[in-house]
Amino acid sequence: VATYGDEELDALLNANLYPYQKEGIRFAARAGKAIIADEMGLGKTIQAIGTAELLRKEGLIESVLILCPTSLKYQWRSEIKKFTDADVYVIEGGHLKRKEAYCRKETYKIVSYNSACNDIRILGKLQTDMLIMDEVQRLKNWNTQISRAARKIESDYAVILSGTPLENKLDELYSIVEFADNFRLAPYYKFKEEHIVSDETGKILGYKGLNNIGKQLSDILIRRRKKDVKLQMPSRIDKNLFVPMTKEQMGMHSEWQNQVRMLVMKWQKHHFLSEKDRNRLLLHLSQMRMVCDSSYILDQKTRYDTKVDECINLISDIVCEEGEKVVVFSQWERMTRLVAKELRKKGIGFEYLHGGVPSEKRKDMVDNFTNNAESRVFLSTDAGSTGLNLQVAATIINIDLPWNPAVLEQRIGRIYRLGQQSNIQVINLVAPHSIEETMVGKLRFKTSMFEGVLDNGEDSIFADDNKFGKIMETVSSFVSEEDKGTPDKNEEDANTTTEAVVTAEEKEEAAKGNNTTPEDGYTAEGMPYTAEDLPDGNTTDDRQTAMDKSFDNEPYTKSHKMAQPKELVEQGVSFLSGLAETLKSPEATTALVDSITEKDEKTGETSIKIPVESKETVKNLLNLIGKLFAK
Repeated sequence: VATYGDEELDALLNANLYPYQKEGIRFAARAGKAIIADEMGLGKTIQAIGTAELLRKEGLIESVLILCPTSLKYQWRSEIKKFTDADVYVIEGGHLKRKEAYCRKETYKIVSYNSACNDIRILGKLQTDMLIMDEVQRLKNWNTQISRAARKIESDYAVILSGTPLENKLDELYSIVEFADNFRLAPYYKFKEEHIVSDETGKILGYKGLNNIGKQLSDILIRRRKKDVKLQMPSRIDKNLFVPMTKEQMGMHSEWQNQVRMLVMKWQKHHFLSEKDRNRLLLHLSQMRMVCDSSYILDQKTRYDTKVDECINLISDIVCEEGEKVVVFSQWERMTRLVAKELRKKGIGFEYLHGGVPSEKRKDMVDNFTNNAESRVFLSTDAGSTGLNLQVAATIINIDLPWNPAVLEQRIGRIYRLGQQSNIQVINLVAPHSIEETMVGKLRFKTSMFEGVLDNGEDSIFADDNKFGKIMETVSSFVSEEDKGTPDKNEEDANTTTEAVVTAEEKEEAAKGNNTTPEDGYTAEGMPYTAEDLPDGNTTDDRQTAMDKSFDNEPYTKSHKMAQPKELVEQGVSFLSGLAETLKSPEATTALVDSITEKDEKTGETSIKIPVESKETVKNLLNLIGKLFAK
């Protein structure tokens, strides 16, 4: 294994490895059981996968079991699929289903620490050719239930991954080393006596003999820092971290996705959506995006989310490194509020910029973040995505992704700019099986996609039906994957929920191209608003009130204006032609009749029910009819 040259390693994965990563793969394969403790952002995952592929190529292993936090399972699956041609399976579900999954034929099997702990408690042990343990520092205490369970996994080879510095956390180091070699650091009482200095109460005062520990571990532990391998690294690394939603979040997301699906099916059938339906479509798409972050954004009451904890974990790992700072962005002010609350709990110093912060105070915040060693995090909504120089940080975390690629690059441009001395890392938190994953995967942030409609890039979505058609085609591709197997039921739902018959008013509206007035538009969240709703110099945060109104009531629709004589004639012709088309189809005729008739269950009488603007409209109509008969 040690003789593997660069050419052999270059052919190992579907990716170009950097020299230090090749060194890590050779080191881990040679050690058999090794710890890769590189600083965050250096690609420990690809080194672990590369080690597994090298051992597999040599015929030394057939199965690989990966233990990781729940939030990282899909990230691992994504990385394995990207870098290898091997089969991969995520172990989930109830205990019996998981028990069977351990015996599946896929080379790579991924399971969360909690699930593995429960399974080992019942099964007694697990066996695999190679074990990979990720983010092992999150296990905290070597004597925890999960740590004890993980020691009962039998494997011939192992790669243990930890991204936090271990020099000043000897308890953690001892625990981590045990996963690779139980006997390397002697019994704990002896290790503690030789290396940990404490007072009579047991409080740790310091450490000693650290160089000896380094020598003892030199053949099983490898650690590199960004500054050590700076010349080998790319100037910018982008990483999508998949963070699963809770069951409650998935339920809400599915509900709104079904509403979008119905509207899509209506559009596919008639190649037209009324303005009200278009508003509803954008509303549901925005709700889907928001719930990927947290249900709190929608109701300010519930807290169903996972991204907040994952974001705090990432920040904690980053600020462990001396002098490291991080910028965190979210489109939703309410999401940044949650993160700010958790940062305060952790005692991590931060600056907090949102639309409510006066412009004159922003410079002071930037200066404090740049010059104050205690200010480690710059937390911001997109109000701070332009005009700020934050290059003192080398990492940016996007809690959510703006639909407009230009907005995303504006965020990244806060740290990735001329004069940046460090290699930077961009981490995007993405909810799997959601609208967010579609944005990352299928859409690949095509600049033409939506052209910023959902991110303050376009004032009117109705000005160009061709543009709206492209949007609907993209949305269709998103929902169609979920539709497979139940087309008949979905078609039925679409017909009963979103008006199967295209009315004359809709046809007339379609013929005009659905033009809105210049002051009509949409907020950055995709919510409808008018010029009166927004103050001058509005930001995403300023629009929150208008947005809330959209959730509580029907989406905004323009009030009816007095029609001109020419318009009345056009509407009449459009109505008659639309009615004629409808009556050609027995199904459409039935649907039309059903929509305007109502049966009294008690008396059995059937009556015609036609929606009107007001009683005054009916009165005027009857007066007109009366005058006609009087003649």
